[in-house]
Amino acid sequence: MKIIINLIKFALITILTICMISVAIITTISSTVLNQNFVVEKLEESEFYTEMYELVKSNFENYIYQSGLDEVVLENICTKEKVKKDINTMLTNIYKGTNEKIDTTEIKTNLDSNIQELGVKNTKNEKAINEFIEHICNEYKDTIVHTEYEGKINNIYSKVVKIFGKVYNASLITIGVSIVLLIVINIKRASKNIQDIGIGLLATATFSLTAYNTIVSKINIEGIKIFNDTYSNIIVAIIQEIVGRIFSIGIGALVVSIVLILIYAVIVAVKNPNEETITEK
Repeated sequence: MKIIINLIKFALITILTICMISVAIITTISSTVLNQNFVVEKLEESEFYTEMYELVKSNFENYIYQSGLDEVVLENICTKEKVKKDINTMLTNIYKGTNEKIDTTEIKTNLDSNIQELGVKNTKNEKAINEFIEHICNEYKDTIVHTEYEGKINNIYSKVVKIFGKVYNASLITIGVSIVLLIVINIKRASKNIQDIGIGLLATATFSLTAYNTIVSKINIEGIKIFNDTYSNIIVAIIQEIVGRIFSIGIGALVVSIVLILIYAVIVAVKNPNEETITEK
């Protein structure tokens, strides 16, 4: 009978551990890459908006050399605020499922106005200048938006969030049920519950710290390259944040598990041996 009870306890502690790991993973991912506010915060911290604004201006300059027009026509045709607004629009399309397009009317109007002030536009070059303006506007959209599939990404995002929500709720319920069953099994030795939960947390800590060590030792996070340096830097910053949180979860679970196990050890040490024997019987 005692063997069966121990097997049941082992199974419950294993389930408890798996569910705690699931909650930790889902919480970490949901609060980072699946959270638009977190992403926007990282964009601000990493100077992403400023770097994108500088990239936009640099790409504009590449076109001006080919057109033969004076660089002055590019002055003040686009602002950092617009770049930030349009990037956030793209993010909202992905996270909220909206379908707002990047509007280049402001750039087109400002560029046309600058060209008019130079007085270089005439009937002979009007078509070429209009094509140049269109090229500038398209270049802006290509620089800001590296994907045309915000809708499809949002569909995947919505499904992931829905699945995570179900798994998270199921894990919390399972954790509660597991703890209740452990309490019932340990009804004659309530202090054992402290040890069992501590063991579950210790296993969770071991998994988290092992995952952290594997990631930092096997993956060159800072060497990750996507699109360009501006995008690569923000991806690296987000991944580093996630890895850091995994480490924090591991350390936190480890500390709590050690405390719980020590508390149980102290309880056993100070308990009257005779009383312990009677209770077991």
